Amino acid sequence: MKKIAKIIALVPCVLALFAATCRSAEVGARVPDFSVRTLGGDHLSRASLSGKPMLLVFWNTWCATCTSELPKLNLLAEKFGPKRLTVLAINTGLNDTESKARAYWKKYGYTFAAGYDHSFEVGETFRIIGVPTVILVDAQGLVRYSHTSIPRDLEERLRQLTSLR
Repeated sequence: MKKIAKIIALVPCVLALFAATCRSAEVGARVPDFSVRTLGGDHLSRASLSGKPMLLVFWNTWCATCTSELPKLNLLAEKFGPKRLTVLAINTGLNDTESKARAYWKKYGYTFAAGYDHSFEVGETFRIIGVPTVILVDAQGLVRYSHTSIPRDLEERLRQLTSLR
């Protein structure tokens, strides 16, 4: 009975440790370090994108919701411009290929950067569980929104974040 009591007493500590190490893209947390190669061959990382708000979206070519949401993000990327906001779409690489992602991006003519996560390392870092996943980061590198859908008030949120700089 004493062994069971000791184990039960440890459960909250283990859960707290697990939560602290696994929730890297939680609202209010610092955006985790990441590096991704773009479809154009450049390398982007948290460090190279720091200093201004970021809108990250994890996507796949086979995702119907992504197909309907990416054009909206493209319009917002054009509206807020690269000097005020970084928009980066990262294909998770799950059931997708880089050549498919590149062809998809070219077909739709998106103007914001897209990366390809070859081994799902970036996806694991952000704890991606579905696509699309949208993550909004402020200029200080803090996650302000993280969800599997675009918020209805995304434009207003972007307006607030880009005016705070």
